[in-house]
Amino acid sequence: MVRTSLNTCLDKKMLKKPKGLVRTSLNTCLYTRKTKKPRVLEKEDSLSNLPNDLLCLILSKLSTKDSVCTSVLSKRWRNLWLQVPVLNLDFDDFGPDEFDFLQFLDRFLQSNSELNIERFNLIYDVDDHFQDDFLWRINQVIKRRVCHLTVLNQLNVEEEDLVSMPLSLYTCATLVSLTLYCVAMDDDILRGNPAEKLVSLPCLKTMYLEGVIFDGSSILTTLISRCFVLEDLTLIIHLVDYLEKVNVCSQSLKSFKFHSLRREFEDDDSDAEIYDPENLFNSPDIVINAPRLEYMSISGYQPKSFEILSVGPFAKLNVDVWFYLKNNDTMIHNFLIGISTVCEMIISARSLKFIHKYSKMKPMEPLPQFSNLSRLDASLLESSWEFLPTFLGCCLKLRSLSMELDRLPEIEEIELSPVPQCVLSSLEFVKLKTATIADTPRKRELVRRFLMKNCAVLKKLILSEP
Repeated sequence: MVRTSLNTCLDKKMLKKPKGLVRTSLNTCLYTRKTKKPRVLEKEDSLSNLPNDLLCLILSKLSTKDSVCTSVLSKRWRNLWLQVPVLNLDFDDFGPDEFDFLQFLDRFLQSNSELNIERFNLIYDVDDHFQDDFLWRINQVIKRRVCHLTVLNQLNVEEEDLVSMPLSLYTCATLVSLTLYCVAMDDDILRGNPAEKLVSLPCLKTMYLEGVIFDGSSILTTLISRCFVLEDLTLIIHLVDYLEKVNVCSQSLKSFKFHSLRREFEDDDSDAEIYDPENLFNSPDIVINAPRLEYMSISGYQPKSFEILSVGPFAKLNVDVWFYLKNNDTMIHNFLIGISTVCEMIISARSLKFIHKYSKMKPMEPLPQFSNLSRLDASLLESSWEFLPTFLGCCLKLRSLSMELDRLPEIEEIELSPVPQCVLSSLEFVKLKTATIADTPRKRELVRRFLMKNCAVLKKLILSEP
């Protein structure tokens, strides 16, 4: 065999080990594909890539305690919490050392004087010994153009001296909502000075005051009247707040809630009126002049004087008041006239009781007509069925009646009561809810039949029990 140059070349090519060739123990050649090593991608921190404004918005949804904890994430996050326009502080979170709390608050307030504070919530435990420290820091918050301010004092309002709010609060032009608990408001700021210069809250829409010590009544009256866009006012008074008068005069107010935590005085005389005027020395007089008022709640209150000059024509009312009936009959009559324009009402058992007793004392003076009232929720717990028909007789256009009772009335009680005009002509919905299950099925059926028979236009009847 003659080996040619071509054969030689071919042999050499055959001897070259091809790429990917693997020699096995069986002397066979296997070709393998060349595999690429997987590429490990660095995990991106997509959250940190967000702009500071958006990160601060996210942090503002957290508690300040959690917001500060993010400072350990990276160098960029270290001081980011100082740019968050929301601060929620609880004195108890800092332990017994007051200095730690003050140091933390000072660091925030001094970090960026150009940052507007959107919301500042403070829960603290401070009496008047720390008045100067308290005033200085609240002043700093107000200077940062705060919009929503909450100051809650954990001290007992009846035992401790409370710190007073700073003068700058009364002229905060950016304040939208204000919540105060167990602090003091001093009438001295108004003495010898025009109110328009010392009190002006042009943006305040919501105000909640509970356990606030008023050194005189002028400051509250002025405060309400100088809030030109105030829509929601809640006032909860305590035994020792010394408030003598609540004068709600506002052209913008839509909701007013008043609740008294002062002691209630009663005796066991069920024939004469049960409330002693000698115990009313600390009940403030109330005057309501709010023509745009849409909702009013008055509860736990035994007034010396209650005058309603104006409310909205179709307001909703939640009423739990009672009067000393031996005097001030004109005031009681005027009060009933003042609330007679409401369209919906929730009324307590003791309010129904005093209205019933007043009508018995003045049989020649009919109760005012509640001509707009279409819905009534009445409580007769620990009370008597006889108090209800008296008031229903004033509600000529009532369409919905819900009652809560200890038990269903006996059928004889209902039959002996006069049938109000609204039952005969307008009542479409009735709900009777009992607090016990003592009523027998037969009694429930008798009540149902009586109502179905006498309510001429009734569409729905509900008898419910626990």
